[in-house]
Amino acid sequence: MANTYNWRINALDAKIHEDDLDNVIYTVHYTFIGQDDSEEPVSASLIGTLGVEYNPEEPFIEYVDLTKEDVVGWLEAGLDVEAMKQNIDNQIELKKNPIDETLRPDWD
Repeated sequence: MANTYNWRINALDAKIHEDDLDNVIYTVHYTFIGQDDSEEPVSASLIGTLGVEYNPEEPFIEYVDLTKEDVVGWLEAGLDVEAMKQNIDNQIELKKNPIDETLRPDWD
C-alpha cells in the first residue's frame, strides 16, 4: 500500500524591502500531508517552518512570479523529506493499528 504526499504552503514571511528588492521571503510556513490509498483514506500531517535566505548569486524570483513549485523546491532542498515521509507513514500506521488510547474518567 503506497502513501501519497502533498505540500500545503500556509504562509510566507517576507522582508518588505531588502537590497533594493521587494517581498524577500525569509520563512516558509508549511503543512506536509500524507494519505494512504485505502478505500477510506487515512491521513496524517506535519506542520512546520523553514527559514530561507536570499542568495544574490542566484536569480531572484519576484513574489508575483513565485509558484508553489518554487517554494516546494526550497522545502525539499532544506528539509529531510524522507524522514518526514517515514514520520507520516508511522502516524498513519498508528491510526490504522493503534497501540495507545486516551481514557477519560468521569470522576468529579
